[in-house]
Amino acid sequence: MPRLSLYRPNKQNDYRFLDRTIHEMYTVGGTDLYIHKYLGPTNQGASIDYTQPEYATLSPTNIQDLLFLENRDRTYDPNVYRLRGHYNVQNLDFDLSQFGLFLNNDIIFITVHYNDMIEQFGRKLMVGDVIELPHLLDYNPLDEKIPTALKRFYQITDANYASEGFSVTWYPHLWRIKCEKLVDSQEFSQILQEPINQDNYLGLWDKTKTYPPGYIVSFGDKNYESITDVPAGITPPDPTYWKLSEEQNLKDILATYNKNIAINDAALQEAARILPKSGYDQGNLYIVPTYGEYESNNTLSHKYNQPAPPIGVVTDNVGPPIMTRGSVMMVKNPKYKIASPAIKVSKKVVKSIWDLSADADMSCAFESFVHVNLEKVTIAPQIIGTGSGAVEGERILSLVPIGGVTGPYGTADNTYATADQDPTAPNFTGTEPYGPNTMDYRADCDPRFQYIARSSPRSFGYTAGYLTGDGQAPNGFPTGAGISFPQNPQVGDYFLRIDYNPQILYRWDGQLWIRISTKVRTDTGFTTDDKSQLSGFINNDNVIYSNNDGKLIPQSQPLSSILTLAPDTLPPVA
Repeated sequence: MPRLSLYRPNKQNDYRFLDRTIHEMYTVGGTDLYIHKYLGPTNQGASIDYTQPEYATLSPTNIQDLLFLENRDRTYDPNVYRLRGHYNVQNLDFDLSQFGLFLNNDIIFITVHYNDMIEQFGRKLMVGDVIELPHLLDYNPLDEKIPTALKRFYQITDANYASEGFSVTWYPHLWRIKCEKLVDSQEFSQILQEPINQDNYLGLWDKTKTYPPGYIVSFGDKNYESITDVPAGITPPDPTYWKLSEEQNLKDILATYNKNIAINDAALQEAARILPKSGYDQGNLYIVPTYGEYESNNTLSHKYNQPAPPIGVVTDNVGPPIMTRGSVMMVKNPKYKIASPAIKVSKKVVKSIWDLSADADMSCAFESFVHVNLEKVTIAPQIIGTGSGAVEGERILSLVPIGGVTGPYGTADNTYATADQDPTAPNFTGTEPYGPNTMDYRADCDPRFQYIARSSPRSFGYTAGYLTGDGQAPNGFPTGAGISFPQNPQVGDYFLRIDYNPQILYRWDGQLWIRISTKVRTDTGFTTDDKSQLSGFINNDNVIYSNNDGKLIPQSQPLSSILTLAPDTLPPVA
């Protein structure tokens, strides 16, 4: 007698009996699988890049990019295949035993009958195929405007024989596929861009076909509708023949791209509201005096251009701010060369303020033409009885009277020299050429002197920082602008050179134009006009001059062009 053995060199009746039984089991107990068949990478046309060859036929074994081993642009069969499969349904559990939050059911393993797969599908399921599970359709989406049930797509990331599919004859009967949730990426754009209404959808655009008006085709990552009869070879988006389709597609419903864009835009708008300008705001900052070459008469400071505290400034800031209303106006005085801004209020209001502040023991009265300190104050919103109330507080302008400056320590543009220079000191003449006694008679400081020791500033003191320049002199001092400097400037004049990029603000010190700041303070956007570090990374419009060919090469280039290999000339040239 021959020895007993369940294994046979060929698939005989035992194998066929077991295979029919397994087939019936999957037919009766399995669930439908709608399969989008991957046909191969989309033909990119002729190319001189050897890493992206042009294939004569469409095949799933082709590789689009031989350098990165990627198939970014994929073509899928317009027909949908149906198979029966089986998998273990899992609960939606969260794994908190590791760092972060992890979902345990984002990967499923499905088994299908092998011979049924070959007979109906034509080949084995492979990486790149997309599976749709119809039994997981969501018929009750939260968004009631969605006209269809939400589909559940999975992509195949691995496939092989299932260990449980080997029978006693040692032949496999089952094919096991590893599936992950489909993501909105370039590879699956053909599937996700299909419109929901399939009645007038003709699939991918074909250069060999003509299209009647009113039909939709896919081209690139968008859908286009034919306006009139389209001859063969007319590529979308030719406005004469095509227009963007307004039909909703699967990408608009299933993908989170539009939501992510809306969230990003909202975040940018809120950031622009909170921080409308780039850099540091210097408009409401006091420009401190700086030491010059001399600290006092005939005494070297050794602190050139360092901040120096003013002396003899008496201030009083006692008590809460008093709210009132006034009008801003410009006041001229024969003692001063430029007009000064002022806030005009009624006598009744001034008396009321004085009466309310009488108990504060203020050092100076709040009267006409008194020095005041302007402060932006936010009053906290009141909470009503229910615990609710306004979200933001009320912003007001607070006026606090201050004492007068008792020495010549400042100029009209708040650019200081030696802070403690005293014109009343012995042996002070004010006529020594460019020495400790040199005076700037143009300075609008204490009315008793009308001058200050000359020491041309190099910046705006403490306000120097990241993107501070706005092309304006401090405290509203008049500024000229043009493409060339004026012929007869006065000491302390500011001038903005608009022929520079970015524009530069200069100050005339009597001998030369001193560079003060650069006009780089802009909105916090992403356009080329927005001068910020973030915008510089995104909108780099700088160029590099090439000595080899005399061309200008842009610094901002896509990686695809930088990493593109230039093939050698065939045949090689010595």
